[in-house]
Amino acid sequence: MSAEVRTARTVFTATTRDLSEGGAGVVSDRALSEGEEIALGLFLVIDDVEEHLPPLWVKGQVVWSSELDKGQHMAGVRFSAISAEQKSWLAKVLAQLVEAPPASGGSGATATK
Repeated sequence: MSAEVRTARTVFTATTRDLSEGGAGVVSDRALSEGEEIALGLFLVIDDVEEHLPPLWVKGQVVWSSELDKGQHMAGVRFSAISAEQKSWLAKVLAQLVEAPPASGGSGATATK
């Protein structure tokens, strides 16, 4: 999934990995600090096209952060509060990602912005 990350100091785009009702891995070209509070907007993107589903905005806290190769960073974000309605949205989106046909040349749905 594509994501927008809002911190106290900046706003930037990212992609997610290992998305669940409890949190997500966030990959971007910007580092996040452990303990940092963020707002995370999640957008469903299939085959490089953003779906017409409104984004999910959830608050979270960075529980770990590391640097990847080529200037990329990854952070583990735990959702600090997620309502039943937000969990339902997330369940629908995760089901759509599982059902999405593989992207050409790839091994599943891609989520880039």
